[in-house]
Amino acid sequence: MAHTFAAFGRNDLRGVGRDSLLVGVTLAPLVWIAAVRFGTPPVTRLLAEDHQFDLTPYYPVILVGFLLLTSAIIVGGVTGMLVLEERDAHTLTAVRVTPASLGSYLAYRATVAVVLTTVYVIATITVSGLLPGHLVPALIPIGLLTGLSALVIALAILAVAKNKVEGIAAIRALGIIVAGLPLLPAFIDSDWDLAFGILPTYWPAQAFLTASDGGTWWPYLLAGTAFHALLAWPLYRRFIRTSS
Repeated sequence: MAHTFAAFGRNDLRGVGRDSLLVGVTLAPLVWIAAVRFGTPPVTRLLAEDHQFDLTPYYPVILVGFLLLTSAIIVGGVTGMLVLEERDAHTLTAVRVTPASLGSYLAYRATVAVVLTTVYVIATITVSGLLPGHLVPALIPIGLLTGLSALVIALAILAVAKNKVEGIAAIRALGIIVAGLPLLPAFIDSDWDLAFGILPTYWPAQAFLTASDGGTWWPYLLAGTAFHALLAWPLYRRFIRTSS
């Protein structure tokens, strides 16, 4: 399995390096980190001095919107695009007749998506300069849950897109839905905010925001993990059917 994963990894590095779009998308978090780290403090001072508005209580929302949710859509989008490229190039057909089965290929894709998203979440939020120290231990499990969101996003892209052009359109549409709508419950004081739970990224977002407020966040972790499994399974089965 390790040898198979290494072979897939080498192929990915070659594929991403050849595609300027994928390179740009992969490096995009650097721009967002800079914007959050160096842009938030002066905006906070400006709002406090000119409008007597304190932005600091909204720092967790900023971290979720600019770094946590975007990590899911970036990794999920890149994963989906790589698979679409390989499906167009009939790589998946070739995989079926090699010792590296399609199951191994999917296990590799899922592992990379979850791990890479977790790294993105931990690294970007940690260096943002806005993270309270008490939230550091929570970043790993919340990052892993965000990684499951990235996996579901990738599978959703593969379910609706037949080629790279459709894949790009799907990423844009999903970006608005999964990286924008989960922020609304932060501004809604109502039990109806659970209605946003139909969105996979709602669960890591709420886990982080609840942890920021000092609340009990682990129920969002458990419920979110179960919900992601329910979403991923039918999307996985659809991918297997369409790739056969």
